[in-house]
Amino acid sequence: MSAYYYSLIFMKSTLLAIDTSTDACSVALLHNGTIHSDHQLLPREHTQNILPMVESLLAKQGVAVSQLDGLVVGAGPGSFTGLRIAFGVVQGLAFAINKPVAAVSTLTALAIRTRMLSAHDSGELIATVDARMNELYWAKYRYSETAFELLSEPSVSKPTDVNIENIQAMSGTGLVYRDQFSAAVDDVEFFPEERPRAEDMLTFIQEFPEQVLWQSADQVEPLYVRNDVAKKKADQKK
Repeated sequence: MSAYYYSLIFMKSTLLAIDTSTDACSVALLHNGTIHSDHQLLPREHTQNILPMVESLLAKQGVAVSQLDGLVVGAGPGSFTGLRIAFGVVQGLAFAINKPVAAVSTLTALAIRTRMLSAHDSGELIATVDARMNELYWAKYRYSETAFELLSEPSVSKPTDVNIENIQAMSGTGLVYRDQFSAAVDDVEFFPEERPRAEDMLTFIQEFPEQVLWQSADQVEPLYVRNDVAKKKADQKK
């Protein structure tokens, strides 16, 4: 699809975002310049709840699925099952109405929220998600009021291997391991209860559209990270 087509998406501003990468079900709608959202902690209840949440949100704003200009999915990393659920719903809707999809990293969504919560106007932050097995998914970002930059690609690491130097804030469920970090974090702001939210994916798209890749529904793929790391290690042994 052409760059012109994508510029029309942002002009029309009717986008639906879905994230089920953690123990939360999160949906958001950008319509007429306003973001409307529903975010609920529903462990192991994603399958039963995500479609009703989508239907309810669209109905409240009087928006039909056919009116959407694009869909956004939380790409991961996160729960394998949760990612498959969100991708299944988003790809199904996108195929039905022949609209493009943007896959936004769940860590990026979390970093956008952390940037908003932080008392610092600029600096560096780390977004985390608990990967279980004494590991966490994480990525580092640099932010200011007008800029947002990924400094390190999403990774899965032991807590002792996370580079926490020179950061102002950390967020996410991966902070359950913060007592194991290898450096002092006395001056760091912590937001351990935060999860990736669909509304923050839409905020990211609004503020930094040049960083967003729009694709057809059959092209988008989950960002598993742990699988990717295992594959790279296997390739290196060949």
